[in-house]
Amino acid sequence: MKATALEQVQQTRRNQGEMRIADLIANPGALLGSSATGACLHYCAPTHGGWGVVRTAMLVPELYMLFVCPSACGRHGAIAAIEHGCKDRVGYLCIEDHEIVLGNYEDEIRNALPALMAQIKPAPKAFSIVVSCIDDLLGTDYDQMLEEFEDTYGIPFRLGRMNPISLDGKLPPGKRVQRDMYDLLQAPLSRDRSIALVGTFQPIAAESEIHAMLKAAGWQALRHIANCRSFEEFQRLGAASLNLATRPEGLAAAQNLLEKYGTPFIFAPTSFSETGILRRYEDLAQATGMAVDCAENQAQLRVLAEATRDEVGDRSIAIDGSATCAPFDLARALIEAGFNVSAIFTEKLPDFERPAFEWLAVHAPDLKVALPVSPTNSWRRPDTPTADIAIGFTAAYLTAAPHVVPISFDEGLYGYHGMSMVYQALRQSLSNTQSESLEDMVNAYGLVI
Repeated sequence: MKATALEQVQQTRRNQGEMRIADLIANPGALLGSSATGACLHYCAPTHGGWGVVRTAMLVPELYMLFVCPSACGRHGAIAAIEHGCKDRVGYLCIEDHEIVLGNYEDEIRNALPALMAQIKPAPKAFSIVVSCIDDLLGTDYDQMLEEFEDTYGIPFRLGRMNPISLDGKLPPGKRVQRDMYDLLQAPLSRDRSIALVGTFQPIAAESEIHAMLKAAGWQALRHIANCRSFEEFQRLGAASLNLATRPEGLAAAQNLLEKYGTPFIFAPTSFSETGILRRYEDLAQATGMAVDCAENQAQLRVLAEATRDEVGDRSIAIDGSATCAPFDLARALIEAGFNVSAIFTEKLPDFERPAFEWLAVHAPDLKVALPVSPTNSWRRPDTPTADIAIGFTAAYLTAAPHVVPISFDEGLYGYHGMSMVYQALRQSLSNTQSESLEDMVNAYGLVI
């Protein structure tokens, strides 16, 4: 008798949240995606964190954020604000149980805002009021309040939500905060020959070949919010003739700007394999008119891959989904170059990763795919390493790997140069040991549970 989807999920849980990729190919949903992750309690490794609501929203220059939430919910954001040096731009209005029950904390916001605005120096150019997931249950209507604040203070106000209960929905916190950030862009008076990056948290490295390719096609700049030093400069992003989303977090923002201002966008997520990179550049070529002549880039990357493989040897490599939105394509790139990839830790399989996933099922059938949020991780962290090198902090923790590649959220990575950065980081990792550096790396990066 054929097992039902629920029985398959339960069997996966009995298997401790991991499977061979060849066994997973028939039904990826048994381990990956909301159907599997929603079936169990979630384990949260000490390496969890990174680009949360606070850190992401603080990319908007001269923005002030007020969190309205119970004190326990605000703890995470407060610590993150301290870790990332933006505590002076974030305030907290902690609400009590009786205010939640009676539903009158809206009045508390109205009372607190004037006092807060009088204290903030210099005055903010934009303001975000962020509410916790409690408000998803209460359903408060903030539209009138925000309009009143905008009329009073003459700056844009936006409502943000820190609601982890929506993680498996169409607009999880990571996508919502970026949509709300870029919604602050005003209608452009004119367009220029620039492209705005959305979704990615840091600019693509200046050395990446994509800049020269776009310049040769007549594009003036590839702009990113992190390079904006003022709210006025941030507004220049709205004049872009094209938005480029290189991570899924930017899709809602790009779609919103298309609907509001007619700005077209292309989704060309970070890739690492030669096949994946070429596909992304061909898609970009259709949208930008740039020429795709990558023979020299490919040749240089292959030379670097061979030199890196000589140093790394047969050491096993584990990859996790916090390092990149494309862990399967990264695994494919490394395996094609002769490296020994033994495990991927992720809970997602987006459509753009399916070609790499299917390739791995054929060419690396014994590759282990593990669910990092599986509750079994709380008691099964190994006493001895189960991988020699970890790409990503979560893989480093869950495998106890002695060598760590501290790549996070595709920061700076794109195209052939992006993969070259991975190779260079792999070589550098061999001089570091986890006992000396994992905790320091986590603290330096500012990961906060």
